[in-house]
Amino acid sequence: MEERLNKLRKSMEKSTFKEISFSEKMRNEIHKQINLPDETDDMLMAAILQLLLHEKTGYELTGLLRSRGFSKFEDNEGSLYTILHMLEQKRFITSCWNEEGAKFYQIVDKGRKYLRKQEKELSSGRIVLKGLLEE
Repeated sequence: MEERLNKLRKSMEKSTFKEISFSEKMRNEIHKQINLPDETDDMLMAAILQLLLHEKTGYELTGLLRSRGFSKFEDNEGSLYTILHMLEQKRFITSCWNEEGAKFYQIVDKGRKYLRKQEKELSSGRIVLKGLLEE
């Protein structure tokens, strides 16, 4: 981790941000943020939409999100259904009930377009950050 911060610092010394210095407190805060799980709302939405390329129940979705490292639903599984409802309202996904009373969710064309856009934005952000860390 320290090596990546050193690379970032060297990169910043060569750029317009050379006036910025890292105090020990700032360095510790950066370490904390880097080590936090990557659970931005955009990443979570992209993960949900990716998983819904094939029909799934909310229960299945919760388990798959946990396996991807998302812990947001550990103690509050109901919040996933709030997100699913919002995605339905935006017409990114559709839902249907089966004979046993289980509700299934699946992405639709509008959601696929949104997902492609999100994946492009998320990957370009990672490339920029990776470039900074590797310089």
